[in-house]
Amino acid sequence: MIKVLDNVYDLVTLNMEQRFSERVALRFYDKETDEVTAVHYKDYARDIRRAVNYFQSTIPDIKGKKICLLNKNSYEYAVNTFGIILAGGVLVLLNQHKSWDELSYELGLVEPAAILTDGDDYGTKEQLQAAYGSILRPMDGFRAYEPVAEMPRCIGHDDLMILMFTSGTTGRSKGVMLSERNFFSVMRAHVQIGERMMEYKHDPELVVSQYTVLPMFHLGAFICLFSWAHGGWALNISGDIRNFYKEIRRMPSQVMAVVPVIMNSLHKDVMRGRKERLGELWVPICSSAMFDPQVMLDMATNGMFVVQTYGATETCGDGIINYAQDAKHIGAVGQGNDYLDYKLEPDGELCIRGDSIMLGYYKDPEATAAVIDKDGWFHTGDLARVDEDGYYYITGRKKNLIILDSGENVSPEELEGMLEKCPAVQECIVKELGKKIGVVVYCEKEHQQTVRDFIAQMNRTVPLYKRIGVVEFSETPLPRNGAGKLVRK
Repeated sequence: MIKVLDNVYDLVTLNMEQRFSERVALRFYDKETDEVTAVHYKDYARDIRRAVNYFQSTIPDIKGKKICLLNKNSYEYAVNTFGIILAGGVLVLLNQHKSWDELSYELGLVEPAAILTDGDDYGTKEQLQAAYGSILRPMDGFRAYEPVAEMPRCIGHDDLMILMFTSGTTGRSKGVMLSERNFFSVMRAHVQIGERMMEYKHDPELVVSQYTVLPMFHLGAFICLFSWAHGGWALNISGDIRNFYKEIRRMPSQVMAVVPVIMNSLHKDVMRGRKERLGELWVPICSSAMFDPQVMLDMATNGMFVVQTYGATETCGDGIINYAQDAKHIGAVGQGNDYLDYKLEPDGELCIRGDSIMLGYYKDPEATAAVIDKDGWFHTGDLARVDEDGYYYITGRKKNLIILDSGENVSPEELEGMLEKCPAVQECIVKELGKKIGVVVYCEKEHQQTVRDFIAQMNRTVPLYKRIGVVEFSETPLPRNGAGKLVRK
């Protein structure tokens, strides 16, 4: 059994420094030297203590002040994460690939006391230096400091601990406020996944490593810094997704957090007999409500223990879990967790209530009230149904519903799922075009007629009001936001 903790202090002082001190915590691959660096939990914790000393010594009255991380994945990113939190600061995660317009908006909103960056130019270096040069700091500043002797307890369980920004498909991003209670509530779900893996392998002492290719500003990757320290397992952190096949073999990894586009790539390798390219990988964990159930089934049939998680930044990634081994319910996002409450509104919207629900949107009480009602229910915006076994199926997004003049509602996600079964379709998005159901498709030009034929056949299988009446083709990949989701315009 994996012991579930409820605070950052114990995670570092008990798990990292005592229980798992001799185990590997993090690995990194250096392309230039072709070498792998492994850091043990005891050394990781020592550097975290250095970072606590650094922040408390250089930022007066740090309690509650915003400290931003604007950087690619690195060892320093992991160390500073815990250093900022344990020193009493509020950690703000930023996407270094955003435009200056987006980044300057987020920085202006949080009013940071410091911004940590490695100095690389992500396209905004000059603007960042001009606007915030006086508070820019290197990522490795902690190395010049001694480890703090007495680890402070600065965090209230319901204090703002981490600020993350939603990507949003329209409008400005929102700052999601997460507390220690929020974060450690979710640990129960992560521990459950670990224990299911142990059951699957019939090994209660199972020790595994996770390959992390997603950027740390992505909740699916970031939260693993906390969850994996619960089991004393290792994170193999990618420096560049272009080195994926090299890294996953040089840093043997059994688990990998993915999004659907990466899952589809893994699926192609497995189905084309190239499974050996994935090294020891056998547990892909996909954070998405909507991906092809056939992909999940194919992977499971070929020896993969596929996990699908459903949640949102606003729920700290918590929500519902499904396993491909529950073959009867492939296509569902899973059963609810026993520590959360769930309900479906009359219109089918899924609502969740529990300790993992965010504190609210930063400096935006109006937006907060629009998604968290007076009884504490978070309105996900997702439309769902539940079967007789308690499994939830996401059928679409409430805000994406196309409401026809006839009064009929059409879920674009449902039709997109059908269209994606056409091998020629690389990307597609269903929307209202000229008061008709339309679709924009990205595919090879020579395959456009194949797509039209597929749509004509598909239209014969759906009700009249769901039939696609307008087909447009894009010569370039469809636009995506910072989280990799297609942007609906």
